Amino acid sequence: MKTILVTGSNGFVGTHLSLELSNHGYRVIGVDRSGNEATVNYRSVDLTKSSDVQKIDFKEVDAVIHLAGLAAVGPSFDEPMKYITTNIGIEVNLFEAALKQNAKPKFIVISSGSLYSNNSRLPLTEESEVLASSPYAVSKLGQEELAHYYQTRGFECIIARPFNHIGPGQGLGFLLPDLAKQITDIERGNGRVVSVGNLESSRDYTDVRDIARAYRLILEKGKSGEIYNICSGAAVSGNEILKNIVSLASSKVIIKIDPKRLRPSDTPILFGSNAKIYKDTGWKPEIKLAKTLSDVMIDWRKRV
Repeated sequence: MKTILVTGSNGFVGTHLSLELSNHGYRVIGVDRSGNEATVNYRSVDLTKSSDVQKIDFKEVDAVIHLAGLAAVGPSFDEPMKYITTNIGIEVNLFEAALKQNAKPKFIVISSGSLYSNNSRLPLTEESEVLASSPYAVSKLGQEELAHYYQTRGFECIIARPFNHIGPGQGLGFLLPDLAKQITDIERGNGRVVSVGNLESSRDYTDVRDIARAYRLILEKGKSGEIYNICSGAAVSGNEILKNIVSLASSKVIIKIDPKRLRPSDTPILFGSNAKIYKDTGWKPEIKLAKTLSDVMIDWRKRV
């Protein structure tokens, strides 16, 4: 049985990924600062501290799927130094700790589809131009360069560029959970207004459970040194997301624009090609948007 270290195991994606791996016969060691230990062999580790990371036994690990870090684009504009130093620093700590232990597990480094240039032809492929449009994207480019560097040190590294992913368990600070939370509040009698930002832009959304399956397949079948887009291959506007999730509400809602939710920059349309990952691993998205939205509302009704 192979042992996989999942950083950020208690986060949105990490929870689903740990379950996906466990269900397919892997032994999962999850590391995070705190959270639910139910689905993995959990270790509480502050990955920003090299001394903490060195306590992980990398010799017992066959692969690392590195999810941990700061993930929201919007707040990165307010705290650029925090995003860049945290996301890059954690990855350095992981690789250096493994080196000190003379261990060379495979690394799956999770980057982002948000770092492509908005001047690139659509759909975006792994060969499309990258141009960081946020401090978050800068940090992800830094993580990719680190992966390339540590590959020269003897590590087998694969980079995944997931586009927007949504689904049950996602925390606030992203479009879908922010909408779902407001709607479930209204259903419980707390006001009638749903506040939104700019919903004209269109993004490529994939269910988090499909994302988790993609990471497993990249681990199993992906090629070392390669970059893989993980995306649906289609764009959906924020207005369409809003319309569909409002249709699931059991109470009437009023939509209002909140200037505080507007971002400094916002690419009008973005979607990618999943041809490469399909060719190498056979992955393609399976969960429909309607199913995702329904499951998210069910999840928030349980949480509120």
